[in-house]
Amino acid sequence: MSVLARIRQPSTLIGLTCVFGLCAIAIENLHFADSMLGTTYNRTQTIWIVIGLICAGVTAGLDMQFVRRISPIVYQVLVVLLVAVLFFGREINYSKRWLELGPANIQPSEFMKISIALMLADWFDKRRSQTPWKLRQLLMPILLMGVPVALINREPDLGTSVCVALIAIGQLLYDGVQRRTLVLALCVVLIGLGLAWKFDVIRDYQKGRAETWWHAMQDDGQTPDTGQGGANHDNWQAEKALWAVGSGRVMGRPDDEARASVLRHVPFVHTDFALACFAERWGLAGCLVLFGLYLGLVWWALHIADRAQERFDALLAVGIAGLIFWQFFINAGMVIGLLPVVGVTLPLLSYGGSSALTVLLGAGFLLNIATRRKAR
Repeated sequence: MSVLARIRQPSTLIGLTCVFGLCAIAIENLHFADSMLGTTYNRTQTIWIVIGLICAGVTAGLDMQFVRRISPIVYQVLVVLLVAVLFFGREINYSKRWLELGPANIQPSEFMKISIALMLADWFDKRRSQTPWKLRQLLMPILLMGVPVALINREPDLGTSVCVALIAIGQLLYDGVQRRTLVLALCVVLIGLGLAWKFDVIRDYQKGRAETWWHAMQDDGQTPDTGQGGANHDNWQAEKALWAVGSGRVMGRPDDEARASVLRHVPFVHTDFALACFAERWGLAGCLVLFGLYLGLVWWALHIADRAQERFDALLAVGIAGLIFWQFFINAGMVIGLLPVVGVTLPLLSYGGSSALTVLLGAGFLLNIATRRKAR
């Protein structure tokens, strides 16, 4: 079957439709946000999306053996850049996440999401096991995951570090792990979280966000105070975002009404709370379409994983599915109040060049596997 014929396969057409649909919605949504903020985020993001689509096209044509050879190098370079961010990074909103490279700000932690998926796909594929993995066999992948997670959390960026960890965990579970190992690992994680909370590895403002969310879920009317004002501020963000989502009702509100409504009080409508901006304008109906596009993209990745003949391809596709799903799930969850505010962007819809490039590179790898690999 020719490459063109494989592109015409229904599953591939669905995946590509989801990618281009999300890109179009992102540009339109940022255009509206610009009209409220008096900014030009839409213009900049359009450039990043075009660059990302070009990079995705290049990625779709790469030899995957070449990709596997350079994956360790890319991973090591990104680890060095994560260290550099801690010393030389640009600080925005009390976090150092960006490196200034001329006119652009690059966020290495975003690219680490795709890098960890490549690294672990290669590691698991080279060490084939006929039985589920035991804990002692997983020290190296845990280290490969743990180093960037620790560095990203030092920026601090809890949301992205959690996403990187979840991508890796998803690949591990897909490859198979002993039940006893899974239970033991879960216990270690829970104990580790408790110790991190007690000994202030988790920052005060991060604790404040979690406590604010917990009290909001309990609906007890209490607002914890961390002594830094962070909790009240985070609760205000979440409440305004939720009001914006609810005010959209079923079919949304006209743009003029949305500009004059509670939406103008929602912070970061171009980044963390882009979904609130979209939801007030397009309502439940629009959100169902948007969520359908995200889930369609995740389905495409899992479909490719299911049909891939090579283990590396399947593991990479699972990692990319996790990259998209967990960002979508965490961001949507925090906007509607089901999860605490952790600063995770919505894939493609939120402003950010590094984030857009990462998602589109992932889409390029999916297209590569779908068109150049034999299916079983």
